[in-house]
Amino acid sequence: MDQHIAWDDLPSSLKNAIEARTGRITSVRVATAGQNSPLAAIIDTVDGKVFAKGMPSSHRRVITQAREAAIAPFVSDISPALLWHFDEAGWNVLGYEYAPGRHADYTPGSPDLDRLVQLMGALSEIKVPDAPRPLKRAEDRWKPYVDDPASASVFAGPVLTHSDWTPDNVLVAEDRAWLIDWAWPTLGAAWTDPACWILRLMASGGHTAHQAERQACRLPAFRAADPAHIDLFAYANVRLWDEIAQSSTSDWTAKMAQAAKSWAAYRQTH
Repeated sequence: MDQHIAWDDLPSSLKNAIEARTGRITSVRVATAGQNSPLAAIIDTVDGKVFAKGMPSSHRRVITQAREAAIAPFVSDISPALLWHFDEAGWNVLGYEYAPGRHADYTPGSPDLDRLVQLMGALSEIKVPDAPRPLKRAEDRWKPYVDDPASASVFAGPVLTHSDWTPDNVLVAEDRAWLIDWAWPTLGAAWTDPACWILRLMASGGHTAHQAERQACRLPAFRAADPAHIDLFAYANVRLWDEIAQSSTSDWTAKMAQAAKSWAAYRQTH
């Protein structure tokens, strides 16, 4: 994870490149949530607000910037519009339409859960006719975490999934919800996004596995999925999140690893 860099500590050449696209900047507020982008700021300009996120062009995760730019045209109805994308002054930066809102509440009984179901349903209907590179594919992402790599083919599908349903990636406004941070857009089976949500409901919202699955079952694709395929996905996520937690000191990765274990155990007994 990367700590956010204060605006005043950024290179002048970078700030000038941003201002050339936004118009005169009047104030900047560094985002408090998320730590995947060294630059993450809400920028006030004479023409309104813009959200900018970016990282040095040599950063090991700079490919995520390209993924976000590639998927932006397809998700403009559920995500803030991408205004510009540049690679200058040694930085790769995305500029988005500012979307007001608070981060989603995943606790049991939260009214935000209804918005999440609506948002996930809308996403499942988006068609990506010619998959823009460099999208991921579900069977490739989870293949290293199953005993028989060929069995990961059950995760494959043509549906665009977000796959990173942390509450920080959902902004809830008075009349709608926005899905943000498309660093991991993945083509897969329609049930894989609700399945990814289960782990976040458990780790971030305090749901039991049973409660989380009841939420996921509100999505028709999850209800219709082959239980054996979901079992395999749960098992793969135990290995995935255990690997992540072993190389991380973050509290949230430990919670995700525990959620994955709890979900897989629940699947074995139900």
